[in-house]
Amino acid sequence: MRHPDWLALAIAVALAGCSFQNKYESEADKITQAVIHNDLSPVRDDIDPNVHITRVQVAQWSDELSAQGKLQSVKEITQDCTPGWHCFLVKFDKHNYLESLRYNEQGKIVDWRFHMTTQPA
Repeated sequence: MRHPDWLALAIAVALAGCSFQNKYESEADKITQAVIHNDLSPVRDDIDPNVHITRVQVAQWSDELSAQGKLQSVKEITQDCTPGWHCFLVKFDKHNYLESLRYNEQGKIVDWRFHMTTQPA
């Protein structure tokens, strides 16, 4: 058995399983996925308990984002991002979206916004 081949395979498998997202991209991805699935329970603990989001709001958001096809990527951007917010370019099959997240001092989400961009997918 040649160890270099085995080692190269192990490294390739490990890298394939790694996420190259920063923690904010990962959080935005989790929220987007939760909304698409019309279920905020996977991110409930990440949201400040004083933020009131209705099931109707989540269902409306889910309908909009689900209609965009497969979620391809979530990438943090800084251009035109308001200080105190984290902004993301979110790519779907059909359209791109801009998402924004704002956190409180405890690291809980206090605001999440999204809108379709004019940039083609």
